[in-house]
Amino acid sequence: MKQLAVAVTLLALCSLSFAGSPGAAKGNAEAEAKAALAQKNAALAAASPLATSTCSYTFTSGANNTYLQYCVTVNGNITQLMTPLGVEHIAVGSFGEGYGLCDLASGVAYYDYADFGDSGNWGAPTLLSQTATAVKIARSTSDGVWTLTQTITQVAGSASIKIAMALKNHTAIARGAELVRYADTDIDGIFTNNLSATSVSAFAWNFSGGGGPYGLMLQALDNTQHQGFAQDVPLGPDPCNLSAHWKSAPILTDGSIFLGHYNLVPKSGTKTVTMTYRGY
Repeated sequence: MKQLAVAVTLLALCSLSFAGSPGAAKGNAEAEAKAALAQKNAALAAASPLATSTCSYTFTSGANNTYLQYCVTVNGNITQLMTPLGVEHIAVGSFGEGYGLCDLASGVAYYDYADFGDSGNWGAPTLLSQTATAVKIARSTSDGVWTLTQTITQVAGSASIKIAMALKNHTAIARGAELVRYADTDIDGIFTNNLSATSVSAFAWNFSGGGGPYGLMLQALDNTQHQGFAQDVPLGPDPCNLSAHWKSAPILTDGSIFLGHYNLVPKSGTKTVTMTYRGY
């Protein structure tokens, strides 16, 4: 029943529409810096020793308006994303980006949101492969139920990043799962952004006069049940309560975006979801 309820909720959210948004204002830099520091300190206090925002794998392509630079941590977080040249969207204040998982059979949540902490129930990551354009990282939950394998790839000829998240169920029963990809967006180095979402994407942007007309989109590429979310907080979502800070209308705040994917993963089976980050 819980699996069905979650699936129905996501389908209902997919039917929601959204309207235009007013322009962004930069806000008070000193107040924002203090708030960001407080958030980071709180997150670090809750994080396990494995949580990190430190770059381990860096990728660069393009030039000027097609420039893209991003980095990936050992755990598979994208904690720096610059596009176009000189326009940073994540490595500002607290570096928040990552993934979450809710096991709908047990109600257990697993997540790793870099500077915004992790759930403390992941094992150490394993680097499976690394090339000039991609990195593949596997990580299992400490209870042995799940393995998440992420393949993060620089898309040729495009200032975008493709992420494939393959979720392996190690148990002898089918298990429902909510799989999340999240980012604390600070578009062009500014905390306060316009944020909104559709059934297939979530995005943040600024207008001219608010630091430049730049934006970042997180878009689903697969055919699974999915929904985009805009949050009124920079913190990562609770994977077992996706709508806690969700706003259905466009908002102007220091917030965050994420995609939620519902999957029924067969016993000893794997389900894969794909998505992309791209600047606009």
